[in-house]
Amino acid sequence: MTGVSWRELFPSKLSFIIFIVYILLFVGQGILVTASQKSNNEYDYNIVTVVLLTEVLKLLISSVLYCRNNEPKELIIDVVKNKDVLLLYFVPAFLYCLYNNLAFINLSSFDPTTYYLLLQFRVVVTGVLFQVIFKKVLSKKQWISLIILTFGCMLKQVNFTKETETLPNSKSQSVEIGLNAFFILIQIVCSCLAGVYNEYLLKKQGADINIFIQNVFMYLDSIVCNIVLLTITGDIVNAFIYDNIIKVFHYKVLVIMFNNAAIGIYSDIFEHCARNRHSNVFHLFILENPVQNLPKPNQKGVEQEGLLKAEEFI
Repeated sequence: MTGVSWRELFPSKLSFIIFIVYILLFVGQGILVTASQKSNNEYDYNIVTVVLLTEVLKLLISSVLYCRNNEPKELIIDVVKNKDVLLLYFVPAFLYCLYNNLAFINLSSFDPTTYYLLLQFRVVVTGVLFQVIFKKVLSKKQWISLIILTFGCMLKQVNFTKETETLPNSKSQSVEIGLNAFFILIQIVCSCLAGVYNEYLLKKQGADINIFIQNVFMYLDSIVCNIVLLTITGDIVNAFIYDNIIKVFHYKVLVIMFNNAAIGIYSDIFEHCARNRHSNVFHLFILENPVQNLPKPNQKGVEQEGLLKAEEFI
């Protein structure tokens, strides 16, 4: 097994910075959501409304970024031109709608450390799905990484102390067979299926569509899915009355929405840098969030192109 240098993992300082910032934003989301909870681990605001407004924010940001190099009317033209693909994006949009709402529910039951560790099972599941469905053979290093990750998730469930007493309103630090474990499983499945379906769209119908147009499709469909969810739960009217809206615009909740939007934008930057096919660290993260049409391995200058576009974003 040949060694991998840091230069291969992080071709430039910019790629390393993007990697660190992405991790901080992603992990920080769980901490921010937990900080917004009341003492009984419940939320003082409607979580579906927060997810909905976050998707609206992402839609605005993606539209602005597209219009940096294109006329605003071209955005409308491209959306109408590719309306068939817009409909296809309802599948991953629905899955991500469930995923985002379940994130709030699961963080009210688990502490952030346990939640994120359990969520890493999606890397294992997605890696296997990509190898089976898309014939993407994982390297020995990647398989070893997945095995270590699985072992770590299993080890987290072992209670090394003799303390069995739980405090009132305390969160679970392990998984027991029940509703909470079911919600975590559903969230993992939604993430994996959405990622695989996105990869299918990028290789087929969406192969020649601008990445920001694809983001617009995703966020438009996500908005519709969250509105439907509000309707099903019977909160479509109450969610937008003044007393409830003012709670959503509390500074703690606003930070959650902006941080989540930043994660979406940084995912694009991250994957531009991940175009270097030799980066195993990047590739494992791409398995989780395949929202970009990555070039083929033999495409010339892919690393430089990705870094240049990342600099343009920043």
